[in-house]
Amino acid sequence: MLRLAARTVVIALVALAPTSARAEDPDGGALVVPVEPLAPVAKSPTKPAASAKRGKKTPKNPPVTLYHVNRRDTLALRFRDSQGQPVKGMQKRFARFLRCHHTNTSHSINPRLARLIYQTGRHWPGHRVEVVSGYRNPKVAKNPRSPHMKGLACDFRVEGVKTADLRDYLRKTFEKVGVGYYPNSTFVHLDVRKERSAFWIDYSGPGERAVYSENPNQDLKTGRADQYHPSKIDESWADDTSNQQVHASDVENPAQTPTP
Repeated sequence: MLRLAARTVVIALVALAPTSARAEDPDGGALVVPVEPLAPVAKSPTKPAASAKRGKKTPKNPPVTLYHVNRRDTLALRFRDSQGQPVKGMQKRFARFLRCHHTNTSHSINPRLARLIYQTGRHWPGHRVEVVSGYRNPKVAKNPRSPHMKGLACDFRVEGVKTADLRDYLRKTFEKVGVGYYPNSTFVHLDVRKERSAFWIDYSGPGERAVYSENPNQDLKTGRADQYHPSKIDESWADDTSNQQVHASDVENPAQTPTP
C-alpha cells in the first residue's frame, strides 16, 4: 500500500518536470513520463504608435491667395471659413484689393466675379492668382462701355499655369462670361455678363494697339492663336492725339471688332 502511494507521488512530481526529466522508480528503475509542452501565451496585437503619420485632410473652404502685380500686395480670398460660416467684410476687402492702380480709387465689384476668381484659384491649389488689372477709373478706361469701369472685369493669370490653359478652363467652366485671350501678353481677361458668353483674341503685346482676330475659334483650331506674332506697329501713331490706345478688354464685344 505504501509503495503504491509513493509511486503515485513520484508520477505527480514528474508531471511538473520538463519533458526531458527522468523520475527514479522506487524499485530501482527509471520511470520516464512524457509531458506535453505548455501552450504559448497569446500576445496581444501590437497597437500602432500614436505618432504614426496620418493622411492630411484638405481644409474646408481654404483661402485663395491673390497677388496684385502692380501694387505688390496680397489678399487671402475666401467667403466661408473652415466651419462654413460666412467671412464678414470679404466682399468689401476684395473690392478694395481690385481698386484702380492708376488712380487708387475703389468701386464695388460684382460678387459673381469674385466667386468665379475664387473658384478658379481653387482649381489650381497652391498657385496664387496674380491680378494685373481690376477696376478701371473712367479717366483711364478709354471706352465708356468698358466692363472694368463697372466693376465687372478682371485681367489676371495663375502662377505656374499657361494662359492657354487658363483660357480653356474659363471658357469651359463658366457661362455668361467674356473671355479675352492675349497670346503675346501675360494675362487672360474675364468679365461677367447677363447674356451669352463672348470670346476674343487680341494679338497685340504690352503697350501696343489691339490686333483682334477675325475668327478666334478658327484660330484656336488651326493653332494660329499661339503661333501668330504680328510685328510691332509703328509707334509714330502715338504722336497723333486723336488716336488713343484702346485696351482690348475695354471693348464690350471685341470679337466683332474689325482688325485694325
